[in-house]
Order: sequence, then structure tokens, then C-alpha cells
Amino acid sequence: MARNRAFGRLQEDRKKTRFFKILADEDLSSESMRLIPHEFWTRSECKNLPPKVTLKVAWGSSWTVNLSRFMGFCLMERNGWEKFLSDNHLGDNEFLTFTNEGNNCITVDIFQKNCIEILKPLKASSSNNKNEEMSCVDSVIAESKMKKKKVDSNEASSSSSAAAFSLTIKKSHLTLLTIPANFAKEQMPKGRTKFVIHDPKGKPWDVVYVPSNGSNLFSSGWRYLAKGYGLAVGDLCTFRIIKPKEIVLEVLHAST
Repeated sequence: MARNRAFGRLQEDRKKTRFFKILADEDLSSESMRLIPHEFWTRSECKNLPPKVTLKVAWGSSWTVNLSRFMGFCLMERNGWEKFLSDNHLGDNEFLTFTNEGNNCITVDIFQKNCIEILKPLKASSSNNKNEEMSCVDSVIAESKMKKKKVDSNEASSSSSAAAFSLTIKKSHLTLLTIPANFAKEQMPKGRTKFVIHDPKGKPWDVVYVPSNGSNLFSSGWRYLAKGYGLAVGDLCTFRIIKPKEIVLEVLHAST
């Protein structure tokens, strides 16, 4: 059941528009960092620019950010954007994905520079967020994010069920995929292991994970998976461990 719910969630997510940002700019309040792509609105149910949006994170907190136009582009206004960054202690090369949930609500998934997804506040905030109790996303979606930490003990440990990392495909990744060292050390098996990796529709591929001192790789089987997924340089891949030897892979193609 847990796996079926995960597949259903991924299939539903594929219908939603997304964009991403990497917080590597020295000026995190610049227009380029606050910009929302025009296609983010035109490809969704919301065809017109709303006056404001709500940014919501995995643990339920939310921030209202006003929007404005700048030289034909849509910008998040500085005060709301800076408060979102400050309250979440962001600014250290984090990777953020923004998903349009409708009703002027955007969910923000935050990944640290070690590729581990943040599923709870990094630090306790000194001020209470007035928007924290806002419910702009279906409660089922909010609960499913938190349940990534919990899987029946017969299926997987809690640490495995919450484990996820993202990376952007490079040319070398189309043959062998190198897994981030920190993630491999904390979440992956110590020895050579065969994983089953599913696409959002449930089609499986057998891929061999090979750990070593120099690098930690998906090797045998990965090239066929990459071809089957239609992976290309620039695609964003998110890997989630749903069982000790089972992974769901979601791909955001750069060409879409």
C-alpha cells in the first residue's frame, strides 16, 4: 500500500508545473533570485498573475509573498522572499523546487548542498509565523510529505523511508551515476547491492549499486534505465528510497 500511494502521488505530481532555484547567488534578494518563470503560470490552471502566493514547506509552515511585475516578468516582492529565506536559515547553496498546487499556493521542497532533503525546520524560529496555520494545500498532500519519514517496520526503517537526494544530470551520468558521498555514507548499503528503481508509472529496472572508497555508483543496469527514462543533460532527478532495496525516481526534464 505504501508503494502504491507513492506511485499515485508521483503520477499526480507530473501534472503540476515546477521550476527550481539554486541559492548560490551572492545577492539572494536580486531580481533574478526572486523571478518566477512566466510559463509557471501559463501552463497551469492559473492563467493570470495572482496578487500574492503562499509558499509552503514540507513540515506545514507557510509564508505569504506579494507578487509584482518587473519589465514583463513576475517577481516575488523582496520583503516576503527575504522573510522566507531568513525563517528557514537559507543561503548556503541549497536547491529549491517550487510546485504549483493551485489556489495561489506553491509548495517548496528544500535540499541542502549535501543533496539531503530538509523535512523539518533546521532551527527553532524566534518568531511565530502568522501564516503557519494556513491550509492552502489539500491536507492529504501535506500529510503525505510528513509520512515519508514513516513506513511500516515490515517494509523499511524510518530513516530509509525519508531518504531522498536530487541531482542534475551531466553527460557522464548517462552511463554511470555517482551518488553524493554524504548520502551514500548515511543512507546506502555498505556492500554491493541490487536495487529495483521504479518510474512514476511503476515500471521497474534492476540497477546494481557499487560502493567504494573513491566513488559510490549505480553501474550495471543504469545505462538502460537512463535510456528508458529518456534522460538528457540538464534533467533534474530525485531519488526516494521507499524500501531498503527499492527506489522511486522522479525526473523533471530540462526540455519541458
